Amino acid sequence: MQDREIVELYFKREEQALEKTAEKYKNYCVSIAERILGNREDAEEIWNDVLSAAWNSIPPNEPEYLNLYLGKIARNAALKKLEAEKTKKRDGGIKIQLDELAETIPATLLEQQADLIALREFLNGFIRNLPNEQRKIFIKRYWLCEDVKDIAKDFGCSENKVSLILFRIRKRLKKELEKEDLDI
Repeated sequence: MQDREIVELYFKREEQALEKTAEKYKNYCVSIAERILGNREDAEEIWNDVLSAAWNSIPPNEPEYLNLYLGKIARNAALKKLEAEKTKKRDGGIKIQLDELAETIPATLLEQQADLIALREFLNGFIRNLPNEQRKIFIKRYWLCEDVKDIAKDFGCSENKVSLILFRIRKRLKKELEKEDLDI
């Protein structure tokens, strides 16, 4: 079933929308949550949150890309759960990724709401202008929270190459942020 048809089921408030969503996107959403939480059982619980949020937000929202919409819900729910539990025992995972970006994006900027809007617009433009492979690597690492090892495997290259690409992107991002005076 196509995404458009699934969204139409949500608009008609038919419970079949939930079944079709699960058939098509459960594994995708659970894998996003699992990479963030580091725990399959917790990630499975997030799936229920994803379905509930989708049911409650479609309509009025009418996502063009259902996979991205659901992925964002899963990611946000997992991050919220991670914050609530204050999980510090995990090594690697999201903490390392956020620490990597924290070296680039100043903490004071992240605390200011108005600057967050400017930052979001800037980052969208920055990511959009990356070469295709670099954009995909950046998104896999910092949006989907994938390990460098898995990204390297997906792209058929070494972990060192992926790490170097990410390092260079972060370095370029920092220069661009400074040029745009977003390094408050």
